[in-house]
Amino acid sequence: MKLTRKHSADSPVNLSFCLILILSVNLGCLNVRRPWRDYSDKPFNSQEWLAGDAIERGRMYSDIYNSRTLEGKSREYVVIVLGEPDKKATVEGREVWLYRIENRFHNRLNQFPVTFEGGKGAMAGGAKGGTGSMIVDEEWAN
Repeated sequence: MKLTRKHSADSPVNLSFCLILILSVNLGCLNVRRPWRDYSDKPFNSQEWLAGDAIERGRMYSDIYNSRTLEGKSREYVVIVLGEPDKKATVEGREVWLYRIENRFHNRLNQFPVTFEGGKGAMAGGAKGGTGSMIVDEEWAN
């Protein structure tokens, strides 16, 4: 018995289907930075913030801001619970520490500011030009 390989007319159809499927999956993931990661909000946990990456920190910044966890705290306290900032800046006479985050909105707002003003201690968020912001982009502090 002789075995021969037949070329089926279905081969181009199968190839086309596979290419369309791969293209569809890639296009569906364009608006999601890492679809296998969880971007949902979660309560702030200092150990998880310190051990986590920008995505994990991005899941917790809202809780820090809304619960006023840092309100009036010292720089030393902020370093203990959030670690050293990724960047320090001065914005309109206030010292601002910026922590890199990735948020679920997939926008350019990728910095969580912590502001220190005079003897008032820390405040989560930043203010510039009369507008308060919970998160800012990289250019905000320039």
